[in-house]
Amino acid sequence: MSFLKWLKDSGKTILGDGSNGTELIDRGFISGKPPDILNIQNPEMVKSVLKSFYLAGSDMVQTITLNASFLHLKKHNLESKLEEINKQALKNIKEVCPKGKLVVGEIGPSGEFRNPFGLGAFEKWKSSFLNQIEILEGNKEEGVDLWHAMGFIDIEEMHAALAAIKEVSSKPIIASFIINKGKKGFYTLMGNSLELCIQMLEKEEVDVIGFNCDPGTTLFIDLVREAKGLTDYPISVKPNAGKPTLENFKTVYNQPIEEYVRDISAMIELGVKIVGGCCGTSPEHIQSVRKWIDSQS
Repeated sequence: MSFLKWLKDSGKTILGDGSNGTELIDRGFISGKPPDILNIQNPEMVKSVLKSFYLAGSDMVQTITLNASFLHLKKHNLESKLEEINKQALKNIKEVCPKGKLVVGEIGPSGEFRNPFGLGAFEKWKSSFLNQIEILEGNKEEGVDLWHAMGFIDIEEMHAALAAIKEVSSKPIIASFIINKGKKGFYTLMGNSLELCIQMLEKEEVDVIGFNCDPGTTLFIDLVREAKGLTDYPISVKPNAGKPTLENFKTVYNQPIEEYVRDISAMIELGVKIVGGCCGTSPEHIQSVRKWIDSQS
């Protein structure tokens, strides 16, 4: 079954994965450098995380390449490892992906802001993304099945990422912004409104409009309700497991799994097509969502 067939199947809710980063940290990864480096430094750890989400019931799992673009790696003096990291990331996930499941190429922001906050610009961003997208695209059999440009807070950088994907690939695209709620409504950190983000993604003709990370599952319900009033496109959500707290100098997410599943189920009932999790979400979260989805069929 292909991703596009799943999208057209009115009886199918597509289940993605949870937080690769959270799982890697739980397995001993100490942050400081992008977790993407583990693809080459500890591939067995990476494969154990990816496999755990497939086993939990995910229909599709993302490559651990959120931070593996040229500009992002350059911030950590790892740009010379770009090809090796992305090639191994694809190899790692292909080795554990079961038959009938999908591999998602994960593309994330460069960390380079546009003027006046930084030196980011369209061509610079696009060139940075092209490096990794060409590797993850592979050939028809070896590459990813679809793309997820996720975690973006700037319409302009999202535009550059989508342009890079489309230059290389014709595979389906999910595009997700991080949008939080303020006094004026839902906006990205760079001041792009929910309506403007949706309009931009419709114009780009992505396959799925998505939201991930903040503001946690409860506000995500309001976000979904508002988004459904603005677009007929399929919607994807990957919220955090509640709000983060600091315990013993470690960021933790203590939302009960039952509450997480309750809120995810509410979003599905509002018409969300793809669900999964971001920061703090484990294979246990995904497995519980899988059980709820299956109980409805």
